[in-house]
This record gives sequence, C-alpha cells and structure tokens, in this order.
Amino acid sequence: MPKVIKRQRASYSIEQKKEVVTYARQRGRNEAARHFDLDKSMVGRWVKASESWTSEIKNNTMRVGSGRKAYFPEAEAKLYNWVIVQRKKALAVTFVTVRLQMFEILREPDMVALYGELANNFMATFRWLTAFMKRHNLALRRRTRISQKLPEQLEESLESFYRFVIRLRIKNSIEMCNIFNMDETPVWFDMAGNFTINQKGEKTVHIRGTGNENNRFTVVLTCAADGTKLPPICIFKGKQMPRGEKAPPGVIVWFQESGWMNADLMKHYVSYLNQIRMSSGQSRLPAMMVYDSFRGHLEESVKQKFKENHVELAVIPGGLTSICQPLDVAINKPFKDNLRREWYHWMNNGGAGYTPAGNLRRAKISEVCGWVKRSWNNVSEEIIIRAFKKCGISNALDGTEDDEIYKEIDEVLDEIQNEMDNDVEEEMEIIDLNDS
Repeated sequence: MPKVIKRQRASYSIEQKKEVVTYARQRGRNEAARHFDLDKSMVGRWVKASESWTSEIKNNTMRVGSGRKAYFPEAEAKLYNWVIVQRKKALAVTFVTVRLQMFEILREPDMVALYGELANNFMATFRWLTAFMKRHNLALRRRTRISQKLPEQLEESLESFYRFVIRLRIKNSIEMCNIFNMDETPVWFDMAGNFTINQKGEKTVHIRGTGNENNRFTVVLTCAADGTKLPPICIFKGKQMPRGEKAPPGVIVWFQESGWMNADLMKHYVSYLNQIRMSSGQSRLPAMMVYDSFRGHLEESVKQKFKENHVELAVIPGGLTSICQPLDVAINKPFKDNLRREWYHWMNNGGAGYTPAGNLRRAKISEVCGWVKRSWNNVSEEIIIRAFKKCGISNALDGTEDDEIYKEIDEVLDEIQNEMDNDVEEEMEIIDLNDS
C-alpha cells in the first residue's frame, strides 16, 4: 500500500483518516503510525472516532473539524502556478480547464506517491472550484478588446440601405415569410468562450484563440421576418462524413476544403433555399434576402442564381452589419449561448474522454450537429421577429414602427462612442486578485 501521508499536517481529510484506520485494523496501530509517520495516540483516536465519519461524508463534509483548508494543498499549489503561467501566455483558463488540469496533476507520480488512492475520490465539484479560487484570490473576469472606429458616412449609408429595402418591399409586395436573413458564423469544437481564471487587479485581460483551424467549422443560419427558422447548415472541412457517423435529422451537413462558405456553396445554398420555399408553396412568389457583403455573396453567378429563383438581394453595406443584420443584432448571441451550454454539458458529463495517447478527444461531427440543432431550436420566434424590426427590415411601411430602428441605432452609436472614449470595451474575465 502506498504511503499516502508521510508528513505532519494540521488537518487531514476523512478519506485520509479512513485509510490510516483501515491499515491500523489490518496491521496494528503501531505499524500504522510508523507507516504513515504519525503519532500513535492520533491513530488511536482516529480508530475510535471512525464510525462517525460515514454520515459526514454523506453530507459532503470534506474534512473533520475543518472546511477551510485545501483538500490537496500540494496539488492545488501546482494548479495555482499553472493558472498563472497560462494567463501570462494570454491563454484562456476556464472552469472546465481548471478541473481537467487538477485531474492531470493528481495523476502525476509525485502526487500519486503523496496521496495514493485518495486522489481517485476527487470530484472537482463546483464547490471545490469556488473554494480553490477563494483560497488563491482568483476571480471570474471577461476579456477586454480594443474598440473599432465608427464607420464614416454612417447615417448616409443607413438611409440609402433602408430606402432600398422599402422600395423592394413596396415594388414586389413581399410577405414577411419571404424576407430572409442568412449569415455564416464560425464555431469551434472547443467553446470555452471569453471567460478565464486570472489574477485580480489586472485592467486588461487578453485571451488568445486556439489557433487550431482544424477544430473550426461553419454554421449557416437562415431565418425569416415572420419568425420562421430554416434548418441550420454545418460546413465541415473534408469531403464526407467519417465512417460510422450520421448527422441528426433537421441539420444539413456540407463539406468543403476550408470548412467555409464560398461561391460554389452559395449557389448550392440558393438551391437549398428554393427547395424550402417550394415545399411551402412560396417558390414563385417574390422574396428578399438580406445579407452582408462577404465576397462569396457578391459573385455574379450567385446573384444571377438568386434572381432566377425570384429572390431580390439587399446587401448590407460594409461596417453596418451590427445595425442592419438581424442575425448579428439579436439572434447569433442567444444561439451561441445555447451552443456553449451544450458544449459545457458535454464536457462536464465526460463526453470528451481521452484518446489512446492520453489527449482529450474532440467531439464527433454527429455530436456537434446535435448541439447546433438544439441550440437553433431554442431560439424563439419572438426574438427573430423583433430582430428584423430592430434592423429596419420588416417594420410597418406607414412609419409606426420606426422607433424600433432609431432605438437600435442610438444604442449602437452610444456603445461605439463609449468604446472610443475608453479605448477598450470590457467583456468579462477570470483573474488573480493578489496584484490588487
């Protein structure tokens, strides 16, 4: 049996005491005291008191006589040093990565020699994590980013875009169910987000991206002004689904060399949109597609294919997607929030697992497609309808709903001005409070 203590301490966990008691009952108290380098009288007291420990363990009492000291102090010291090193590299440190790193530390040979089988009972609960952060003066923060400058001639571009949209709607009598917005958004297999654990007191917190393009794919979202959501499209790198995998129903899966939308896929997208419209008897009715000025959207062959399918294009001027694109303004965020919750649930329930080499396993394509489907399904119709109105796309033509437009513009202008005044915009961080 490994020597799990072999040092003098002021406090011992119930599990550590139980192991000493078990050893003492098998080989005697004197031998247990020598083996674990403890006082014989202490071993005797533990043997007598051992029957009362079961109830305390059931009540999540981690330590007899103390709930404040570290459960694994040497391991936590290593973990704290790891956090500091990661933050100096500007790497994100999340609740999930801290838990995983603690497990890695407890598997190190010196930790195994120190704690023995006790480490197998470590659960990395949220209670432990918050206590660890408190013990080491850590806090949750969001990263900061440098603000962008206000686009020139903003008001003129906005007015021109709104006039164009209104003309299209009046000229073609376009119904709400045929006013569409589509957008491509990158999604990473690892969705730790902007939150990190870091030292307190730092005004600027940088989080470097993974830089691993192999772990990125593209989600194409399409919705209509009446709240309709079209099935999401996931574009992955490669040529076909991995053997044995199958996408869940309700998600379209495409493959492309870079995992991103291009002109060829855009033409494929137009055919996809037309099939959806045909299924609802709308394919011969005029429609409008609102999207940004991404290069693949502006190819003449793409524009022509939209026109052949009775879809007029309203291309958002560069720099105005934060005001004029419904998905950007109010829809992508709740979708990404839902997606991140799916990822955290998968991670926290052991979905990742390990490869034969001991590395964390990347999620399967079929798994992430399920995340995308559920996340998109959980975005409400009301959010989509309001987003189109906030962007001035579907408002009443008599002007009675124009307040929605100006409210959104004012909010964006105020936000940009605040960024310009402060140079940086705070988002959120996890930090080390020891420098404050």
